[in-house]
Amino acid sequence: MAKTTVTILIVGFSLYFSIWKVDFSELGESFKTANYLIALSIIPIIVLSHLVRAHRWKVMLASIHPEIRISTLFVGVIVGYFMNNIIPRSGELARPYVTAEQSKESGATFSGLLGTIIVERFIDTVALLLVIAAVLLIDTSLFAGLASFETAVKNLVYPTIILGVMFLIIAPSAVGLKIAGFISRPFPERIRTKLLEVFVKLQKGFGALRNARQIVLVVGETVLMYALYMAPLFIMFFAVDSGRAASPSILDAVKVFAITALAYAVAPTPGAFGVFHVTARVATMQLLQFSYADAVAYATIMHFINYSTVMVIGAYYLLTQNLSLKAMLRPGASNASAV
Repeated sequence: MAKTTVTILIVGFSLYFSIWKVDFSELGESFKTANYLIALSIIPIIVLSHLVRAHRWKVMLASIHPEIRISTLFVGVIVGYFMNNIIPRSGELARPYVTAEQSKESGATFSGLLGTIIVERFIDTVALLLVIAAVLLIDTSLFAGLASFETAVKNLVYPTIILGVMFLIIAPSAVGLKIAGFISRPFPERIRTKLLEVFVKLQKGFGALRNARQIVLVVGETVLMYALYMAPLFIMFFAVDSGRAASPSILDAVKVFAITALAYAVAPTPGAFGVFHVTARVATMQLLQFSYADAVAYATIMHFINYSTVMVIGAYYLLTQNLSLKAMLRPGASNASAV
């Protein structure tokens, strides 16, 4: 209940501040003059980014479940995002549940698939931090006007990257499990058990990466996936008048991505509602001098297309693949597949 209340408050305040002081007549004009052909052109890129994520997952599973088809993994990825658009982070459980249910002949289990997703999320976190660190090296004024926030980010990003790389090296080993056991000792037994269970699943996920080819492919596809995440942000600049006048660069899209992705990582909301709107509005106004109305229109149209694409395809799979939304939402449903 408390988590739901906090989420609602974050969404409400974010949406409020995203349109705070906006002139609604100007906002209406921005929506009217927006180029929707340009906006709709990002849909194939959005779908492709999810397909690349599914293929990266297949690469990670190649040594333990090579028979799972990419189409099955794509369904899992889309349904996972669909669930995240309803309940933040629920997609991480829905994805292995759906995939295990759709590929029972492979012997894949919820627990085993969850391990690879934990590894995947860890890789994504390190990748995001690397993007933020690179942007901060190129543009030290990224958080201009937010000096204390910039200092906090800089003080956290670089040490976290170092710790993350060390973790990637140590975690898969027996030494990693011993360290996890030692670090978790101060926690109450119930919490300690849960933490160690997650760590064991993480090790199972790392165990799927057994050769250099897999690692190289995972790294390469991670780079490609993040490029595909940034491309729609760049294309959408040209859908509004302020964007066409600003002559934006790819680097500007990288900066907007870094700001919005960091905000969502800190304060996840269903489908990034509110959080994306306010951070994209602030970023485009600060970095590209968008008018207030164009910045709000940019954020709103961008989010609507991204959100709707996932929801439409996700709903299609729920209906055609006989997937139960109730089963994915019910506590313990996922664990039923972890046999």
